[in-house]
Amino acid sequence: MAFKPDNSLAAVGSDRDAKKERVLVCMLASTRAHELTFPSIKRYVLDELDADLALALLINEPYDRSNPLWQSAKYRWTYQDRADFGEAYDEAQDWLCRKYNLAPPDWRILLGTEGIWLGGIKSPHPQRSRASILPFCRWLLLRHLQGENILDRYDRFVITRSDFVWLCPHPPLSLLDRDSIWVPDGENWDGLNDRHLVVSREHVVDCLNLIEGALLRPAELHDAMKDRWCNTEQFLAYHLECKGLLPRVKSFPYVMYTARPKHDKGPTWMWGYYEPTVGHFIKYPYEFRMACAYASVIHSREDWERKGWITFDPTAVKTPPSSLWGRIRYWCVRVFYRCVTEWHRPDHFRRYIHFFVRSIGLSKSRSSADVKISRKLSKSSDQ
Repeated sequence: MAFKPDNSLAAVGSDRDAKKERVLVCMLASTRAHELTFPSIKRYVLDELDADLALALLINEPYDRSNPLWQSAKYRWTYQDRADFGEAYDEAQDWLCRKYNLAPPDWRILLGTEGIWLGGIKSPHPQRSRASILPFCRWLLLRHLQGENILDRYDRFVITRSDFVWLCPHPPLSLLDRDSIWVPDGENWDGLNDRHLVVSREHVVDCLNLIEGALLRPAELHDAMKDRWCNTEQFLAYHLECKGLLPRVKSFPYVMYTARPKHDKGPTWMWGYYEPTVGHFIKYPYEFRMACAYASVIHSREDWERKGWITFDPTAVKTPPSSLWGRIRYWCVRVFYRCVTEWHRPDHFRRYIHFFVRSIGLSKSRSSADVKISRKLSKSSDQ
């Protein structure tokens, strides 16, 4: 499923006189990288939108509740992390079946589909990644928003993650029309970017209840997924298509990037590469390039509203040339932190050999699993 959001932010007018919207920023799954990201989140998202903060997290004890995101949150909802996230899906299904008075169907037939969207659930053929936590955390958030009667307190919801470094202010909501669903422009991976989403109260339930179809109507979903390879981006696009909301999706420029601290040992799908200019890992190069480019022309809300960025070509921004010594030094630093990173991953000796062989260009082949994933995710963020 390939989908390109309608990039029509430029056509939307600013209305400073409109009624001020009440905004809830919702962060899912973890507060990872807060030591890198909180200052920019506070300045460019929470303060810029004058928003409250909600956390829907998976945690293990001990969890550091002194971190600034936890301390800044108005709402905090947690769920115990699991080695097998199938247990969480079982509990969610039990809750939903009691709510709708239904007999629980066998949702595990979905584990026979290909992809990574159900990674983290034990099965005879487990999928890579821990992607199954994302639909669950959306449902966890929705369950509390509905159960505690919070939905009606806010006009707009920003569903995002804690490891974004923001280089520009969040787009003003006056530029993001309420009838649309807004995502960053890029990183769609043959589906729809699921890292950041801005949605009105009218559509937030449908944007968060992805898990219901899997747990209550698994046979129907299995029929739709059995002949395709699926990731979380494609699953989100499929879900919104079923809800009739896909035509409402529009995009805004990528002004933030996903980061990882250099000593982070937590599980992650994309480890990224160490970038000496910022002193931490960059998980997705496209995000970093676009955010850095737009940061040269967008510094404030007024810059968004003047719309000079409309005619700006971020791909035309070139990295300043560095000396040969500088390039060698950067390469050595990146190799060092890559080695440190790989040491904390399973089978690190094989990974070391694989990394160095690829680094010196002696191998043009990869494992069948890597080739399979690369083919499925070949339409990368540079689109």
